[in-house]
Amino acid sequence: MKRLILTLCVAAVASSAEGVARADAKDSGTSAAPAASHGVLTKAPRLKHFVEAELPEGVKVLSKVAVVLKLSIAADGSVSAAEVAESGGAAYDEPARLAALKLAFEPAEIDGVPSAVRITYRYELSPAAKAQVAPTTAHFTGQVHDQGGKPLAGVRVELDTGESAVSGDDGRFDMPEVAPGNHPVMLSGPTFTPIGTEETFQAGKTYDASYEVQVTAVAVGAEERADFEIVVVATRLGSKVTATEVSSEQGARVAGTGGDVVKVVENLPGVARSTVGSGQLVVWGAGGQDTRVYVDGVRVPVLYHEGGFRSIVHSDLVRSVELQPGGYGSSFGRGIGGLVTVGLKPLDEKGLHGSVQLDAIDASASVRGSINDKWHFAVAGRRSHLDWVLKRFTSDDVGEFVPIPKYWDGQARVTYAPREGETLELGSLTSSDRIQRSLVASDPAESKSESKATDFSRVYFRYRRETEKETSTVTPYIGVDHSKIVSQFGALPAELRSDSNIYGLRANYQTSPESWLTVNVGLDAEVSVSSLFRGGSVLTPPREGDVRVFGQLPPDLVNADTWSVTVAGLAPYVEGDFAPLGDTLHLIPGFRVEPQVVQVSRTTPAQPGIPPVGAIREDMALDPRVALRWNATDRITAKAAFGIYHQPPQAEDLTAVFGNPKLGPATARHYLVGGAFRLTKPLSLEVTSFYSNSSGLVVRNPLASPAAGAALVQTGQGRAYGTQFLLRYDLVEHFFGWLSASLIRSERTDPDGSWRLFDFDQSFVFTALGSYDLGRGFEVGSRFRYSTGYPRTPVYAASIDERVDGYSPMFGPHNSIRIPGFYSFDVRLAKRFKFAQKSEFELYLDVQNVTNHSNAEEIVYNYNYTKRAYITGLPILPVVGGKLTW
Repeated sequence: MKRLILTLCVAAVASSAEGVARADAKDSGTSAAPAASHGVLTKAPRLKHFVEAELPEGVKVLSKVAVVLKLSIAADGSVSAAEVAESGGAAYDEPARLAALKLAFEPAEIDGVPSAVRITYRYELSPAAKAQVAPTTAHFTGQVHDQGGKPLAGVRVELDTGESAVSGDDGRFDMPEVAPGNHPVMLSGPTFTPIGTEETFQAGKTYDASYEVQVTAVAVGAEERADFEIVVVATRLGSKVTATEVSSEQGARVAGTGGDVVKVVENLPGVARSTVGSGQLVVWGAGGQDTRVYVDGVRVPVLYHEGGFRSIVHSDLVRSVELQPGGYGSSFGRGIGGLVTVGLKPLDEKGLHGSVQLDAIDASASVRGSINDKWHFAVAGRRSHLDWVLKRFTSDDVGEFVPIPKYWDGQARVTYAPREGETLELGSLTSSDRIQRSLVASDPAESKSESKATDFSRVYFRYRRETEKETSTVTPYIGVDHSKIVSQFGALPAELRSDSNIYGLRANYQTSPESWLTVNVGLDAEVSVSSLFRGGSVLTPPREGDVRVFGQLPPDLVNADTWSVTVAGLAPYVEGDFAPLGDTLHLIPGFRVEPQVVQVSRTTPAQPGIPPVGAIREDMALDPRVALRWNATDRITAKAAFGIYHQPPQAEDLTAVFGNPKLGPATARHYLVGGAFRLTKPLSLEVTSFYSNSSGLVVRNPLASPAAGAALVQTGQGRAYGTQFLLRYDLVEHFFGWLSASLIRSERTDPDGSWRLFDFDQSFVFTALGSYDLGRGFEVGSRFRYSTGYPRTPVYAASIDERVDGYSPMFGPHNSIRIPGFYSFDVRLAKRFKFAQKSEFELYLDVQNVTNHSNAEEIVYNYNYTKRAYITGLPILPVVGGKLTW
């Protein structure tokens, strides 16, 4: 991740008291991500109103006097505190300090959000100058140097007017005649990424600017970072190891996403392609249920709607998205796979803003506004209609094998800011999905159907307080989860229903007691109370590791069970960021205590006349974690991490009939090492290698007739290892793009202890994408994706099954063949029309699978298993839409 902290030193020389603001800055390139305690300074504070010091009677300024002050600038640009750092004389210090308290600045921005910062400010008092003829231009001069004060030669300083100058060997540049007014200033050089700021020039004044590369700003919490634009991140720094950022503007321009920034995560390294009709997220060989998803600290069950076409949160509300495939810090747990955290934008906009979007997949809208300076609100929603569109534009029954989802979601937020740096928020998240598919055969015994309903809602309250050195956040939340799966093969039904009440609390306190130390402590608590019902075949729905083929008749052994489960966890954690060598070296150790209590309503199958006997299981897990980042040079950064993780059992598995009520937590260990390399200014390469192993995985009991309450056992093991690459070309001029490649092998053990491929293993995943701004509002983008197919078990023969007067398959080695590889080429064309200062309309065409390639999604056989064919995914899908933004 690029970390740019620009410290601006500007002196305006005229016949009055003047001020010079100073800060330090360092550009470590896009390969060096910020420490967890800092955000990215995207705009330095700029003086907009100067106040002259009122000197005591009889005190005069005979020659230039400078008083160096330490100023604390609030998020609204006012000066909240001032203290003398270097005296300019006893008669001048206090007048300068009092005048500084009345200065007004354009606020600094950290990650694009107005934020409180501290700067060193040089307040200069000069003797009066003689009157002169009013000039019409300003003089702009200055020096560019590194953080050690060494002048930098060959740096181009350019204004928006086209005027430019190149620094000499002494680092100085000069523009003698600059038109008055506000002008963006861009600095570009051979040793750093182009950086920019803005200056205000007044006729007759000389502006002597000093640009360096290191400015320290107020610490911003890793969870609460606010980004200038929506950012999609894969494992950022601090306690994280590899970083990939995509701005909201870039994310919306990626072909195949439909403008949903969160879906850009699918194009990042380490992420496997999910099957069509599935919204699961498979990262680094972990199962979809092993990756945890949080929206501003509130856990939600899924990131995407069923089908994977859209995310569950409207993009207009999203501040950042962070994907950590593994090796994440101690502030999160209860998962042995990856971690996705979605941060919401702070509500601080004035006036009324919003958007309306309509395309072939769904319709959405959002409204954001302010009631007054303290109260703000936002509402957003989305509803699908792809099923309606497909019925009218194709005669093919696309949903026969590839289910077409019906979904909607909504978000509402209200915030109140009682004082500077303090915010209270009340919000809600709601999502609903329905999927149904049916395959009707001439023989009713061979007809198949499946329906799935998933709903969840969350209501949360958040208190946040931020000062110059401390950040405190408390987020309690409650919610409900509902899911129901009903399948039927002929006359053999199966149903799994779950209703859960969720209660959670996340509290976090972060402070920086020393410049080289940041400490993060907190509490992560969650309680889920679930009521479940399951009935039908004992092997339906299938589990990972089951040897079966699509459409195979399940066993006619049926049963039913009703049970309840309570899972409670209260996990304190602590994490430190030690930087003994400044930004060169960061050591981030962490520790998480994960106590867990699981209560089940029954430990044996129900029997008439016998009351149920429940059980309580208590477990205590200690999870140490550590990360290391070393900035070897300005162009090379090395990173490593290790962590232990635990995950409670799934409530669906704690049944005395179909599972095992005595299951405990699963364990995983993550090992990561990587590097980031800045090849040229716009071109960077990131490489990460990893290894993870897991134990205590829940698998079917290999015994033909297991004991009651032991249909599942915790003897499974897993491992995954591989390397991922990201070659990225940052946005320069009109183009951006990247190449992403992941080579991963994920395996599980069979009951005999032998290793075999994980059901969702994809050994090679490749993505190439780019977007080009043609000018005049026209944009074109494309994306190519390839991935190996999922492993499957071959059928080499079949035997007659007298139960159904049909055939049953006879299988070869477990997961020894693969579904053919997937590839798709997508194209996006867009035209933007701006018709007001902050309003625009975008018309776009997003075509997925341009070549109309028939991608195999699953293997199917004929009635006697002598012929093999494939279920294919969606054909070419042109999505035409428009978005109005104001």
